[in-house]
Amino acid sequence: PYPDEGRTKHRPFHVYSMKQAIQEGFILDVLKYYTPVDSYYRLVKTVPGDPEFDIKKARKKLRRYVEHHDHAVRLKAEIMVDHFHEHVLGLNKIGGKARAMVVTSGIQVAIQYYHAIRAYLEECKSQYKAIVAFSGEHDYNGVTVSESSLNGFPSNSIPDKIVEDPYRFLVCADKFQTGYDEPLLHTMYVDKILSSIKAVQALSRLNRAYPGKHDVFVLDFVNDSEGIKKAFSDYYRTTV
Repeated sequence: PYPDEGRTKHRPFHVYSMKQAIQEGFILDVLKYYTPVDSYYRLVKTVPGDPEFDIKKARKKLRRYVEHHDHAVRLKAEIMVDHFHEHVLGLNKIGGKARAMVVTSGIQVAIQYYHAIRAYLEECKSQYKAIVAFSGEHDYNGVTVSESSLNGFPSNSIPDKIVEDPYRFLVCADKFQTGYDEPLLHTMYVDKILSSIKAVQALSRLNRAYPGKHDVFVLDFVNDSEGIKKAFSDYYRTTV
């Protein structure tokens, strides 16, 4: 770190650029696939959907969210699950092995998302399930809960479980957003303000190369393209 107008900034430790790593095929370019939710809504209006998937219903949910700034966790959970089934599983990403991470702003919200995603998957008769990740024990609707009590297995099993079926969604509250390198992560749903190094660290969870992994996708409900590009600009040519 070094001072700059009263702020502490971070200087790269290794002078090996993201740009160079992308060109050499070691990582994928996450910024290329970064999409704020309003841009995603404009995109799906112009792209024909999977005939087996009810795209009209999915568009209706997106329109409600974009036009009314609806903050309901349940609605956003449905948009995430709809997107994952149509555009990730439906398009056979990573040969059908793709996983998704949901980045939330806190533990209570993460637990809400976990329940909402799980309930909607069951309603859709989906074969897939979600895992929740957070630290400690917390009161939720009058009940003390932990990762293991909600997931049904120990916390240290999460990295192994998420790459096994039926688990496809990893819902996180300040966990797995740094130092977690799972190449099957293809999609990230962001519902948390991200800036500076934290934005780079979180989104870079997706960039690990893997056979059959040709792209990634970020659907962001909170941040915008300019802010995320600015966060990456310091690290694109030289990176930690």
